[in-house]
Amino acid sequence: MQWHMPQLQYHVHVRGALHFQKTHDRYNHWVLFVAEEGGFVYRLDEGEEQSAATGDMVLCPPDTTFHRRTDGLSFHMLGFQWREPAEAEETRALIGRHRLLNQPRLQSTLALLRDTLLYPAGEMLDYKEHLLRDLLLISQAERRAPRMTPPHIDDPLLRQAIELMHEQSEQGGELRAIAERLGISQVQLTRLFRRQLGQPPSAYAAALRMDKVRRLLARTDLPLWRIAEQCGYTDEHHLSKSFKQRQGVNPSVYRRMHQV
Repeated sequence: MQWHMPQLQYHVHVRGALHFQKTHDRYNHWVLFVAEEGGFVYRLDEGEEQSAATGDMVLCPPDTTFHRRTDGLSFHMLGFQWREPAEAEETRALIGRHRLLNQPRLQSTLALLRDTLLYPAGEMLDYKEHLLRDLLLISQAERRAPRMTPPHIDDPLLRQAIELMHEQSEQGGELRAIAERLGISQVQLTRLFRRQLGQPPSAYAAALRMDKVRRLLARTDLPLWRIAEQCGYTDEHHLSKSFKQRQGVNPSVYRRMHQV
């Protein structure tokens, strides 16, 4: 799918902010907000509060109130418009938070963006647009990558639990935290899964972790120890053993077969 070129309007880099100058703002353009170090809480218009941490990107569309607060954060903020009208479905899919699987690529791009600040304003505009487009393209590609599909569930409580598990699989959310969000105990959460899916929530969470491992192997060049770290495995040996049991091949073989 062809992706349109963003027209950069400004790039701001703030290091070590103890709080935001404004608790909220409303823009007439697109804003890509990238947490370089630290974390913050945000809300788009009247939506739910979300948390973002180091390595997370948040895309805010035009005419949307961006509420935010932090206790300490270094970040990049890039304001832009599309040079040509983009398909609504394409852009809508990118709105909100996304954590790139390829974190080394993100950190490299952020370092290049920092370097551009050493030059006179406006001198590196084309290069900055290239870096911005790179981040958006990677985000789009990763969101469109095949991943584990949630099963169709009629029970609203179980459906919410599964949605939370898929959402938090990127951050390695604990089952206890999911149970607390739902207002039930871990025992009740386990009974709910066993009764309707025939498996405990830990088994479903393990499948989600393995799904993330497969995507990282196929979509990035991350070393195995880093993938193990991002997916909640003790070390690369633990990951290799679990992967071989589930997939029938070693991670290195899977990567050669599937990497694009």
